[in-house]
Amino acid sequence: MLDRISRGRVEHQTNFTRAERKIFRRQKPIKVSEWAEKHRILTMSALPGPWRNRVTPYLQGVMDALGHKSVRELDLCKAPQTGGSEAAHNFVGWCIDRNPGPVLYCYPDELTARENSRDRILPMIRSSAKLRSYLTGAQDDESLMRINLQHMPVYLAWSGSPSRLANKPIKIIIADEVDKYAFTINREAGPLQLLDKRLNTYRRDSKFVRISTPTIETGNIWQGFQSCPWKFRYHTPCPLCGETQLMVFDQIKWPEGERDPERMKEKKPATYQCIKCEGRWNDGLRNEAVAMGQWLTDEQPPLTLETVLEIHNPSRVAFHLPSWISPFVSLSETAAAFLDCFGENKAIDRNKHKDFCNNHKAEPYFSYQSERQEDHILALRDDRPRGVVPGGDLVVGMTAAVDTQDNGFWYEIRAYGSGHVSTSWCVREGFISADWRKVEPGDIQGRPWAYHPSFDALRTVLWEDVYMDSSGNRYPVELTMIDSAGHRTTEVYDFCRAHRGHIIPLRGEQRMQTAYKFSTIDTYPGTNKPIPGGVRLLRVNVTFYKGRLSSLLDIAPADPGAHLFHAEYDYAHARHYTAEYENDKGVWECLYGRDNHLWDCSVYNLVASEVLGLRYRKAVPPGHGQAPQRAGEANPKTVINPYTLATRSPFGQGGLR
Repeated sequence: MLDRISRGRVEHQTNFTRAERKIFRRQKPIKVSEWAEKHRILTMSALPGPWRNRVTPYLQGVMDALGHKSVRELDLCKAPQTGGSEAAHNFVGWCIDRNPGPVLYCYPDELTARENSRDRILPMIRSSAKLRSYLTGAQDDESLMRINLQHMPVYLAWSGSPSRLANKPIKIIIADEVDKYAFTINREAGPLQLLDKRLNTYRRDSKFVRISTPTIETGNIWQGFQSCPWKFRYHTPCPLCGETQLMVFDQIKWPEGERDPERMKEKKPATYQCIKCEGRWNDGLRNEAVAMGQWLTDEQPPLTLETVLEIHNPSRVAFHLPSWISPFVSLSETAAAFLDCFGENKAIDRNKHKDFCNNHKAEPYFSYQSERQEDHILALRDDRPRGVVPGGDLVVGMTAAVDTQDNGFWYEIRAYGSGHVSTSWCVREGFISADWRKVEPGDIQGRPWAYHPSFDALRTVLWEDVYMDSSGNRYPVELTMIDSAGHRTTEVYDFCRAHRGHIIPLRGEQRMQTAYKFSTIDTYPGTNKPIPGGVRLLRVNVTFYKGRLSSLLDIAPADPGAHLFHAEYDYAHARHYTAEYENDKGVWECLYGRDNHLWDCSVYNLVASEVLGLRYRKAVPPGHGQAPQRAGEANPKTVINPYTLATRSPFGQGGLR
């Protein structure tokens, strides 16, 4: 109460204004889910009107966990159409009314931030009588990037803008679609790290909410979910027998022989089979089961969300939401998305399978691919020892590829068969380590020791070692591609000049109009020093060739066009072929910390075989193979003229056909 001093006496003021009474009135505690039913009005929704928890009952636990006093961080790994973002809006509405403080919404890009401010956040405040009472009435206080309420601000930001993520003390952060954030911002830390720093002022009662559909296993949301000590999944009781179970995709059933995704969506024949009584749930029974469900931990025996919140007071929790528990996604729609992953020949479409894993299972795509591909690569081995070329008249030519590193060279030697869809065989692969030598005075300033690449050892592997089939027929390496971008470029150029016709420097590019193209380099990189005679550099569309290699690895070993390996190929080397994935923009990326060098070598060998036009050669009978030639020896049958290579392939300068 306010005190007033009058004539030496302290008198108590009993007549308060309406605004003062509003401030001093103690509100009864209320859960976020209960507050949402009382005050939230949906505008942009398939079911506009007052919020009803019974529509998406699984969100009650998520919202109430956000409002719990101990919880500081929450990760929601979800499928689309499950309502996760709306649950976050409900929480912000509750904070405006019951737990005020600066709020920051962060989205992947500026356009998404502006659209969400205009279409969801401002309408949420204006449509609710409770929230509307906190508006100032000034038009300038309701902009798209900042909403000034009477007692707190609401900011909008996006992951690519360091200035929007900095210089503001924030109490509540809602980071939406975090898997679409950039890893770093210029030279700044990553967006999530910058956001976390904004909470320092309110660290004791801050909230950091991360929401996203997952993409890959190293993505922000999956890493956050996996690292959380309290992970929750939604369990439902069977409406027929009462058995509580975690709903999984493998229990979604449809008529045997049904393979048409469109017919599946139209007729909706899919049902869910109980793991105990094997009773079938249609979409209606599924919704009944979900309405009676609860969040449980992964541990045994499982703990309920309520128990964990009341007893353990966790500071961090995480939730997993697949599509098939949502009332907005039918069981048949999920089944149709799975069937759509397979073509007429039952070959899996990687892009559609990725979409299914991310948008229905709410799980990363690459976690399946990595585990499957390593065994898949080893299944492509034949019975040849390492270093032996396939016998008979199978091989029409042999190429090599080198991936240059500061500490040595990764290499692969590969033989190719004839035909438009030509099979290839790995003959030899490995790593040539550089020498750790003392640097001559004036060589490298300030570094008394440094790696010196072993070009002599590389020369031996490529052109001096003999490669034969089981009958003793010799096969030379006709053309070698060596990566010249990023490591030892000057030394690579000099090595290629010394062995013109045998080896060509290569530089990969993600976007090109053609598959490959030659260009002339006249000076050493970073200098004006001329290269005597110049160097012919091959620029390669690696996005195109990596996509082709990915397809070749799916061909069965006995079928034409298979990409095969020798019998001694091991798991560590096979792992190189699982390190890269194709992102949403169609560009291949390497998982952090994973080696991909032999994958790159196979890509370069594909380029070499195409430059030579090996697929258009006819098979040579045994005994007609050329003896290997030492590097530098003139032999018109093995020495390649890079200035005329374009005429040897019907692709010309690498035109895509």
